[in-house]
Formats: sequence, structure tokens, C-alpha cells
Amino acid sequence: MRPDTILPPLLCGDLYVGIIVIMSDGRKRLSGSEYGKRSKEKNRKEQEVIKRSKKINSFFISKSIDNTINTTNTSNQIIVDSDSSFVENIKIIDDSENILPSNNNNTSTLSKTTFCVPKDPIDWIINNTTCDYIVMHGFNQNKNLNFLNSKRQYNDVNRYLTISLFERKLLNGEKCLRTWLVYSEKKGCVFCGPCLLFDRDNYSQFSKDGFNDWKNAESRVSQHENSTKHKSNLITLKERANTLGTINVSLTKQLDEHINYWENVLRRVVAAVKALSSRGLPLRGHNEKFGSTQNGNYLMAMELISEFDPFLAEHIGKFGQRGSGHTNYLSSTIYEEIIQLMADKIRQKIIDEIKTVKYYSIIVDSSPDISHVDQLSFVIRYVQENGVPIERFLQFLPNTGHKAIELFDSVTKLLNSYEIEIENCRGQLPYDNARNMSGIYSGLQARIKELNPLIEYVPCSAHSLNLVGSCAADSCDDTLTYFSLLQTVYNFFSSSTNRWEILKTQLKNNPESKTVKTLSNTRWSSRDDACKSLNSSWNEIRNALISITNNLTEKATTINEARSILNKLDSLETAFMTVLWSCLLDRLNKASKQLQSVNIDVSVIVDIYDSLIEYTKSLRNPIIFNEYENKAKLLSVVKEYKKSRKRVRKSFHDETRNQEQELEGTDKFRVKTYTVILDCLTNELEDRRAAYFLFNSRFSFLGKLTEYSVDEIMEFAKNLQNVYKEDLEEDFPNECIHLQAHLKNKDKMSILQLCKWLKEYGFYEMYPNIDIAIRIFVCTPAANCSTERSFSCLKRIKTYLRSQIKQERLNSMAILTIESSLLVSLPYEDIIKSFANKTARRQLLKLK
Repeated sequence: MRPDTILPPLLCGDLYVGIIVIMSDGRKRLSGSEYGKRSKEKNRKEQEVIKRSKKINSFFISKSIDNTINTTNTSNQIIVDSDSSFVENIKIIDDSENILPSNNNNTSTLSKTTFCVPKDPIDWIINNTTCDYIVMHGFNQNKNLNFLNSKRQYNDVNRYLTISLFERKLLNGEKCLRTWLVYSEKKGCVFCGPCLLFDRDNYSQFSKDGFNDWKNAESRVSQHENSTKHKSNLITLKERANTLGTINVSLTKQLDEHINYWENVLRRVVAAVKALSSRGLPLRGHNEKFGSTQNGNYLMAMELISEFDPFLAEHIGKFGQRGSGHTNYLSSTIYEEIIQLMADKIRQKIIDEIKTVKYYSIIVDSSPDISHVDQLSFVIRYVQENGVPIERFLQFLPNTGHKAIELFDSVTKLLNSYEIEIENCRGQLPYDNARNMSGIYSGLQARIKELNPLIEYVPCSAHSLNLVGSCAADSCDDTLTYFSLLQTVYNFFSSSTNRWEILKTQLKNNPESKTVKTLSNTRWSSRDDACKSLNSSWNEIRNALISITNNLTEKATTINEARSILNKLDSLETAFMTVLWSCLLDRLNKASKQLQSVNIDVSVIVDIYDSLIEYTKSLRNPIIFNEYENKAKLLSVVKEYKKSRKRVRKSFHDETRNQEQELEGTDKFRVKTYTVILDCLTNELEDRRAAYFLFNSRFSFLGKLTEYSVDEIMEFAKNLQNVYKEDLEEDFPNECIHLQAHLKNKDKMSILQLCKWLKEYGFYEMYPNIDIAIRIFVCTPAANCSTERSFSCLKRIKTYLRSQIKQERLNSMAILTIESSLLVSLPYEDIIKSFANKTARRQLLKLK
């Protein structure tokens, strides 16, 4: 650019007098004389620095020392970078520590070597010796040098490395040194020391060519220090330092402090999530603000913990209100990831157990949820290593359909997705004995059996018993009328608070009385409570009805309804049905509760059904009928049965009226009502028992070995071995005979007790085939109550407030709630480690 004013130079000998020319853009241009003066001054200062500096020879070991070392051990070499003008440390290392001791007790010659580490990282020779030396002694970051060589030109301005890059500012205002960063003066770049040493793939610019993008330095350096590879190299450096006995621990100490801080935060987060999810409670509220009364159960739990935990209180105070974009590990995103991680761990643990024990059975059932999505619950039953059967929930399958082919595809796809072999399945229990499930030709059980003929179908024993009671109730009109009256009594008193208060007042007079109960629409045996409440509170209910009938302030419809109920209660038939069904339902209810236990097998089902059959047959005794009748007369106001109107039938020419005999009173009720109910119960129980008898007959001898002869045991064992040829060896009959002798002087044990005994005392190694046979039998399910319990959990998780919950999260929350025993046993360290390994976090956590 041309100057605005040009002045002629003034000559003085051979030198120009310094004249300053002002340029048009405001810059000052020096004259030639001024440039010369400054050049001479610069040369003079350089000469003074050279005179004060040591000679380069002083930085190297003398030749005589080198010769001495080389004559001692010629295999050791001096590693010196001749191009480097700076050497940080020169040390003679005694290699005798790395020499294995010989058998000779004489003192061995110690070899010595000299090792030098260049100051500039670009001159490092990366090998095990260099790594060990730097791990032991550390490295110089070169941050005290001037950064003139780091100049990088951008479009707008020149930029240089600044000392602030060697520090990291935390969210709470504290500063943390980046001791891993090292500056290369020769190249004008910065390197990552640990990555330069241990990253063999040179994945990053910090370990390959060096980093010098000073415009984006802070973000790029922060991105690198949060990367998984960098963290792994830091931990490698730490572990190697612990092995060698590091001297410079500042780098690892800061790393440990940072890791421990965020691990302590996550431990409290995981504890809160485990507690809430194990009970199926919602976590999120209307907002995610600390101090708000609508922030949900999760933040409420964190606030509650912080009241007694100063560490969490301080963390919430510093990071809790910063909002999105800032790391605090307290947001809904974090606990959603933790929920998914815990669910995956529990599910994987269940699958690993199934693959370990080999034999299993499947249980499926379906029910619609609050959003009208049909959820198919999938449960697997197997025998644990301690010999105890267990039923584990895996997941819900949405909208699988109700056709057998659709259910079959869903079940097989789920098993294949978890790599569970269908060849090891030995039992199946489709729900509710429906035809699409239990059909012997095209039902679900038939289609699954085509894949593996050894998968035995066993109907749900609890549901079968429920059908028994239902069929018995439908067998005669008196029973239908009686149960309709039970519900009418409950509806009458529960529909008005005034009537309910009148009933409660009457019940206070009798401590043993119970309030009226409603009938269950799903479980017949639960109607036992309704019958017992009417039986125990008979007089109190009558008095309440009489009080309402005599109350003139009541509405006419109410008085008329109370009078109608009272007239029905006063009948002898109603009183007899109350006594009879109180006894029958009491037995059915207790048997049903026993059948709902997980720790039962098919042999127990057969025994329970046999006992119920014998019980109902015994009730046909006239003596028992008379006893029930006497109890009914004590309750009833009317002491006689209703007389039915006689139907006059036209007589034929060959008969007379004297030949006709009509039953009246007690005989008629006993023959047409009492006996019909008992016969229906007996027939239904026998039909249901037949579904379990064939399967049980194959294995029942194992629980009665001491009761059979050797020939009988041989026959039973061979028959069972022929059915399971791929599971039981030919030596199976001999093992049964040996076990018979072993159990001869012991108490009688059921098959389930025998399974536990073999595992507890380690006898399964002596009787491996018997152990296999017992596990096949015990893993066969007896009832689908576990799936019914999963639906209770489904109702708690997917409520009308959470009707839009996604299926993946629904399955995660369901398995955490249902399998809460496994959730509690999950170690915090495993969850945090998986959380850190899943993706590169914004904060440093342990990866190994």
C-alpha cells in the first residue's frame, strides 16, 4: 500500500537517519536505519544466551561410561535421540530387578543401562520400556514454554495455544488440571500422553498427528477426554502404574476423585429407581424441578434422601436446577436408561439360568389392559440348581391374536429371539383350557407338540377346580337362586350408606359376625367368603332387614325390597343351601389356594383331586344330610320345605292312581337338590382328574420307591425310559433300584422333596438319570397363576394415567416389579459399569 506522505531521506555518511512514515491504514513503517539497529541488538542478546548455556556434550553420557556399560552387557543399548536438543531425564537403571533369580546363590553380575526420554513427545520412541519409564516418572507437559510455534492462521486472525487449555473448569466452578495433555514445541501441537503411549490404532488426532485447531480447542479437547478410548487408556495407565509403583500419582488421583464423585451420584440414583420400580410405582411427575410438589416419585425420593445425605444435598444444590444441557445424572433420561439396563440384566439372568438347567416349561395367558391392548403374558417354569421349582416372567406380547396359529407364531418367535431351544421344553400350560389353546387337533398345544412330542400339555388345575364349582352351581335351580340372593343382599346394603350403617350397627352386637361380601366373577372358590359371611351374620342381617321394613321414613320401594329379601331368607331351602355351600366352598377354596402355589407338582394335584372326590362321595351319607338339615332349621324361621303344586297327570287305562308315588318335603329336597349337587361335583372332579392321571402315572413310582418290589420298579423305570429315550440312559432302572435301597430306612418323601434332597446332599451325581427324570416332572406346570399375578402387576403399571406407556418400557417395568427378588440382588457396581459401557458419557466413569 502506498504511503500518504513520502519524505526524502536525510543522508548521514553511509547510514540513513531513522524516519517514520505514517501509512494510510494507520500503521508505522520503520526506516532502514531502525531495522538495522534492532537486528544488531537481537544478535547481541542471542550471543549472551549462548555464552550462558551449557555445551551440548554435557547432556550426554561420556564415552567412557558408554564403553563400560557396553562391556558389561552388550545386549543393552542406549536410547538417545540425536535430533533432540532437550532431554528431560537421564537415569542409569539397574536391570538386575528384571532378571529372574537363578538357582546359583553366588552374586550375579548386574547389568546397567541408560534410558533417556526426549522432552518433546514427537521424539518419543513408543515401546514397553518408554511406557514403563513414563508411567514411573511421568512426563513434562511443556506448558511453561512459549507457544510461538503453535501459530495457526485462520481467515480472520492468527491463533496460538494458550495455557488455559491445560485446565478444565467444572460445572461447580472448580478447576481440574489436564495432566494428560503435553505440548510439542517442534510441531506446535498438543498430544494426549496416555493415548500416544497406549493407542496402537492412532484413532484420534491427539495420538496421531497432534492437535492444533485452537479455534475449537475447548470443545474438541473436552470431546476427547470424554471419549471411551481415552478413558480406557487412562485406566490402562493407572493399572500399569499400580503394578510398577508409580511416583507421579497426580493424574490418577484426579481421575479417581472424578470417577468416585459421579459413581456416588449414580449409586443414589440407582437405589431410588430400584425401590420405585420394584413396587411398580410411577417415576415421572408433571415437571422435573426440585422443590416442586408435582415433580413425581423419583425426584421426591431424591429430595427425601438428600435430607439425610449431605453429599446428595450438595450435588442437588449445585447441579439440580441447571436445566437441560447440563450433566447432573438426575434427569428422566438417565433413570430411563437405568430401568432398561436393569431389565435387560434380569432377563439375561433368567435366560442364562434356563440354559443352565436345560429343562423348562412354558405358561401363557392373555388379558386386555387399560388401553384395550390384548397382552399375552409369557412365563417359564424350571427347576433351580437347589432343586426348587420357580416360575419366571419374561415379557408381555401385545396383540398376538386369539387364533391358534397366531399364538403359535408369537410363542416360537419369542423363544427363538432369546435363543431358547424348543427341544428342551417338556411342558406347556395354555390358559383357561380354551379350545384355541387346548384343542387336540389344531389348538396351540397340538401345534407346539408337533415341534416336540415330549412337550406334555397339562390343563390349569386351579381353573379346572373353578369350573367344577361353576358346573355344580348350574346343576339345579335352587343353587342358582341361592347365589343370586347372595348378590342381592350385598347390592341392597352397599347401594346406600344409611342401610350399610344400619347393618354395621347390628353386626356390633356379635363379634364373630362378618359383613356381607360380593361374589367373585372369576374365582368360584372365593365365594366362600360370601357364604361364610351370610352364615355367621344370619340373625344380624335379618334384624337389619326387619328394621328397614318397619321404618316408615324409608321409601316404599326400599321397604318392599327388604321384605322380599327377608321372605327368601326365612325359607328352609335358603338356610340349607347356606350351610351346604359354606362347607363345600370352604374345601374348594382351601384346595384352590394350595393349587396356586408354585412349589407343587402334578402328583400333588392328583392327590388333592382324589381327596375332594372322596369328600363329596362321603357327603351322600343320610346322616350328614340330617346334620345339615338340623343346622338349617336353627337358622330358618320356617321349619318346613315349600310344598310344590301337584300336577295332575292323565291316567292310562292300565294304571291306577294308587301306583303313583310323589316325593315331598325332606326326601324331595334331598333327591332333587342335595344329591344332584354332590353327584355333579363328583363327576366333574373325576373328569378333571383324568387329565393329570396319565402323566402322573409315569413318574409317581419315584415318590413311592420303598412301596414297590424290584420287578415293579424295573417295569416302571423301563416304561419311563422308553418315553424319554433321548434324556434317560439305559442305566436308569438300576439307579432306581439303588435309590430304593438308599431310601429304605428314611422317611417317605414326595418327588419334590426327593428333588431337593438329591441337590442338597449332592446325590444327583450318584443318580444323574433319576435327577433328570425328576426335573422333567417337577418343571411341568400345575397352574397358570403366575400369569394371573402378572396381570395384577399390569394393572398397577399401566393405569389410566399411564395408558400411553410404550411396550418396551412396559415390559421393563413389569419384569422389575414381578421379579423384584432378582432386582434387589443386582449389585450397584454392575449397573453402573453397564451404564458407563453403554455409550460415551459426558462424565468420566469406570469402564473396566
